[in-house]
Amino acid sequence: MSKIDLGAAIYIALKPIFKIYTIIFVGFLLAKYNIVSMENAKGISNMVVNAILPCLTFNKIVTNISWHDIKEVGVIILSAIILFTFGATGALVTNYTTPVPKTFFWSFIFAGLFPNISDLPIAYTQSMGNGAIFSEAESEKGVAYSCIFLFTQSFLMMNFGMWRMVGLDFRDSKKDSDDLESQGSSTNISDVDTHQGTSIITNGPKDACLETTSQIPRVSVSSSNDSNRTSILSSLNSNVVDDDNGYSTGNHDYIQKYGKDTVKQASTHLEIEKPGEAHLIGSSNQIRRTHTLNSNFEDVKLSDENDDNLGYNDYDSVMMRRRKPRKSSVHDVISSFSAVDRIRTGELDLTRPLSMTEEVGRENTTVGVIDNNTEETGIVENALKSNGDLQSIYSEKSTKWTRFKKRVSDFIHEHHLEWVAYFAINFCRPASLGALLGIICALIPWIKALFVPTYVHVHQAPDDLPVLNFLMDFTAYIGNACIPLGLLLLGGTLARLEVNSIPKGFDRSVVLMTVFRLIISPIIGVLWANKLYDMNWLDSRIGKFVMILTWSMPCSTSQVYFTAFYTPVVGSHVQMDCLSVFFVAQYAILFITLSFVVTYTLKVDLNV
Repeated sequence: MSKIDLGAAIYIALKPIFKIYTIIFVGFLLAKYNIVSMENAKGISNMVVNAILPCLTFNKIVTNISWHDIKEVGVIILSAIILFTFGATGALVTNYTTPVPKTFFWSFIFAGLFPNISDLPIAYTQSMGNGAIFSEAESEKGVAYSCIFLFTQSFLMMNFGMWRMVGLDFRDSKKDSDDLESQGSSTNISDVDTHQGTSIITNGPKDACLETTSQIPRVSVSSSNDSNRTSILSSLNSNVVDDDNGYSTGNHDYIQKYGKDTVKQASTHLEIEKPGEAHLIGSSNQIRRTHTLNSNFEDVKLSDENDDNLGYNDYDSVMMRRRKPRKSSVHDVISSFSAVDRIRTGELDLTRPLSMTEEVGRENTTVGVIDNNTEETGIVENALKSNGDLQSIYSEKSTKWTRFKKRVSDFIHEHHLEWVAYFAINFCRPASLGALLGIICALIPWIKALFVPTYVHVHQAPDDLPVLNFLMDFTAYIGNACIPLGLLLLGGTLARLEVNSIPKGFDRSVVLMTVFRLIISPIIGVLWANKLYDMNWLDSRIGKFVMILTWSMPCSTSQVYFTAFYTPVVGSHVQMDCLSVFFVAQYAILFITLSFVVTYTLKVDLNV
């Protein structure tokens, strides 16, 4: 391959960045204008983590790694651990030299620990396989190396439970939640304000009110003794998402029960306000709806002295003209992922693994029964002791299975093996399992020969390909969607970030950590990769390139979801504000630092 000049090297370095940023920008727009809602994005994310990413990692590792590469696999795992340790050290240094808020200390360390070594380096490496610098085969092998980096990070983050580090910053929020709960219980019954003949009614159970305070603000209605209207307003309070006819989409049952006219009349006396605000309506001919987390419209206001004379069709037509699409925000992320109430009430136990079917689950999964002392176990035991009704409750097969799970649970509890169960269950997560199975199949030649052609002789299928080659076609076909979807989700995450307030002096922490992550860390990465190459611990150019590229990445955006998991829906969101500043600063200059690092690597380290 002939040498390229500096201008060509700069262009080659910038071209993948432009492609990546364009995809991120499209995802940014899709989320900013709520084309892809938070619930849809969460579903897509779960699909990527549980199906598409495991296919990608399995396919790339089995296809491109063999037992000859076991040394490089070990070097990558070692380098990943050194990278994480170096990042955490930089975060500690930044913490002790700049004023990082105490409520963001552990989140700051977590941000230093784990960089984004999934979507970005894989997308960049794939873009380099056009033959100008690397061949397609070299590029595919580089993707396999990135998957091993990702597997190491996932192993530490999930199997060792290091993601829970973020929750240490929220230990003081429990007292605030308890205070808020006591306030909520004091206002659970209707509070009446006689100002201008208007009453403020807060309906619903205490816990429900607390859990959705940011989504369900206070409701103001004009005084009425009509029980139907009060009941309707309670239902309207539970869902304020309007459909095309101006009705709450969750209230069709009430429309059928009470009639459209009655619901419409009740809704004309409804005002939905932002959390923490109190505003009374003195007249029934004024309607003001301010957006909430789950509403589709914002700042819809109708005011006309003759509104009482409007027909319902005219009312719908005015609503259609005046409403605006609601833009998504960080509150969508918090309301979608927050599990604070479930943790406080004990429904979610963080000492046990979370659901394996979600990126950040809100349910527990475990080996055996849920808990030795739960009410469910007592019910099962009583059923097992009963002779007459046993067959009506459980079949013989399910009874034996229940007994087996009970014995497993007793054994784990008796021998204090909860940590082993936690470790093992997280190994069964699809993202971890795909990489683990890929490494096992790739390093055992006779197993690998069942999937891809190798030097090991095995019987072939009629098409002269290995008998399980169709699984490689399947995983390749699905895995190709992983990186585009991941970058779109990354853009959506950045679009939902908001900065409401910056703690005093934190801007200096952001600048120093950004310099450390995007400037100092790549320099150390270049030195480390060159040393490994000189020691023959890295045998390929693509291995050296991926090593340097991984050391140049910003912080992992998965931290946004972990932070939202611990963030109360109501109250200050200091951690999310700090994290938003952090990511905005890093991704704003990433294209500059990354292009410089790649250009230097191509011209100096790879000598192209």
